[in-house]
Amino acid sequence: MIFKDNLILKKNGYIMALIVLASLVLIFIKMCSFGQVCFWHVENIFQDGAKMLPEKAKNNKTIAKEAPSEEQSSVEASVSAEPAADLPVRALAQADKSAGEERGLPTKILIDVPFTSQAPLGKWDAYHEEACEEASLLMVKYYLRHKSLTPIAAEKEIQALIAYEIKNTNGYKDSTAAQTAKLGADYYDMKNLQVIYDFTAEDLKKYLSLGKPIIVPAAGRLLDNPNFTAPGPLYHNLVLIGYDGDTIVTNDPGTRKGASYRYNIQVLYNAIHDFPGDAKKIETGRKAMIVLE
Repeated sequence: MIFKDNLILKKNGYIMALIVLASLVLIFIKMCSFGQVCFWHVENIFQDGAKMLPEKAKNNKTIAKEAPSEEQSSVEASVSAEPAADLPVRALAQADKSAGEERGLPTKILIDVPFTSQAPLGKWDAYHEEACEEASLLMVKYYLRHKSLTPIAAEKEIQALIAYEIKNTNGYKDSTAAQTAKLGADYYDMKNLQVIYDFTAEDLKKYLSLGKPIIVPAAGRLLDNPNFTAPGPLYHNLVLIGYDGDTIVTNDPGTRKGASYRYNIQVLYNAIHDFPGDAKKIETGRKAMIVLE
C-alpha cells in the first residue's frame, strides 16, 4: 500500500515537472519572438539614425555659423535664467521710472505775482528806461506781501528805489544780478534772495515748480518781444512766474503788455545773461538768476 502511494506521488511529480517544463518552453518561445521584434526596431532605429546623420551634420554647420559670441551667450543665459513673467514687470518698472523722471515736474504752473511795468504811469524818461531791475524787485516784494500793486503805488516805489540807489550805491543803471539781489536785501529786507549761475533751461522750470518767482537778467534784444520799442533794450530784467510745457510765463516790465507774457523756453534761456560791465557786451555775461530760498 505504501509502495503504491509512492508510485502515485512520483507520477504526479513527473506530470508537474512536465507542466513546468512546457511553460518554460512557451515563455522562451515568446521571448524569442519579442526579441526579434525588439531587434528589428533597434535595427531600424540605427538605420534611420544613420540616414539622419548627414542632415544633422548640415544643420550643425549652420548653427555653428550663427552661434553667438561668449558675451552674447552669457547675456542670453542670464536673461533666460530669470522667470519670463518677471521681464515685462521689470520693463514696465523701468518705463515708469523714466516716465517718472520726465513727469517729475508739473506740466504747467502759474504763480500769482502782481504786475507792473517799469514805467507804471506810461512816462518813459531816462529813469524809467533803466528801471527794469527796480520793477522786477518790486513785483517779487509785493508777491511776498500778498498785496496787489496799483500803478500809483508802483510809481512811488520805483521812484523811492532809484533815490535810494543814487544816494547809497553806484547808481541805478544796469545792475548785475548780485547787485540787484543786494538791493532787495538792503532796501526791502529780502534776505532770502540768492543768485544762481550757470544753470540749464530745465532748471528754470525746476525752481518755478517750487512755487516761487525768479528774476533773470537778459540781453533784451534776444528776447525778440514785439512790444518793445525797436530795437529793444540791450540789457533787461524780468520776472518768471510760471511755465506751460516749453513756454515760460513772465511778468515783463519792459512793456505795459508784459503781464503773463510768454516766451519759448529756449528763446528766453538763450537771452539770459548777467550784466558784464558793458551793455554792448551783454551776450558775454554768465547765465544768472535770482531765486527765493
